[in-house]
Amino acid sequence: MYVVITGASRGIGKALAYKFAKHNYDLLLTCENNINLLNEVKTDIEKNFHRKVITIKGEISEKDLPSDIYILINNAGKCDYSLIQDVSYEKYKEIVYSNLDYTFLTTKLVSRQMIKKKQGIIVNISSMWGILGSSMESIYSLTKGGINAFTKSLAKELKESNVDVIAFALGAVDTDMNMHLREDEMKDFLKTLDNGRMWSPDEVAEKIHNIVTTKKYNTGDIIELNNGLI
Repeated sequence: MYVVITGASRGIGKALAYKFAKHNYDLLLTCENNINLLNEVKTDIEKNFHRKVITIKGEISEKDLPSDIYILINNAGKCDYSLIQDVSYEKYKEIVYSNLDYTFLTTKLVSRQMIKKKQGIIVNISSMWGILGSSMESIYSLTKGGINAFTKSLAKELKESNVDVIAFALGAVDTDMNMHLREDEMKDFLKTLDNGRMWSPDEVAEKIHNIVTTKKYNTGDIIELNNGLI
């Protein structure tokens, strides 16, 4: 069976790809720009885990889909750290496309197969900022709040088709999204977190994999994996 993971060239998406490959899933992986990095992930997984890996740059089309998709993980996303007055409409549209439009388009395409087969799990990677809101990240918070509402609504819509829909609202994870902080800002930020550190992408992938594959959730859940964000 296949797992589809968007935004898998690095960070959480890459860690999820390795985690599911290790547990004998084949993969369809996407990226926006970094196809060379994504193909490095493909080569490594094929060599070390002997799984089938399909890589795609940009949007997925019907012809790209294998016939046995079981899990979709909408992980791709962007953030911008700015005052709202400084966010251009072009930057706003870029973030909304990556975080909302791409999730909608991918989910609409993949869910057709799941509905037909009466099985599947759709996993949306959200953020605690979609629940709490974050100063200087209002557009990112807006999109993640939208992902949470989309998750709850779609879970109701697909329940009769035996397709689960859940989201993970993540806390602070050590990815490129947090590299905008200055050294002094980072030190202050880490002091607010559990054990004074961010989670690694591998730790998050482990938590997500365990919950999804053991079905320790109810469809429609927004599962908070928070490590100190307030």
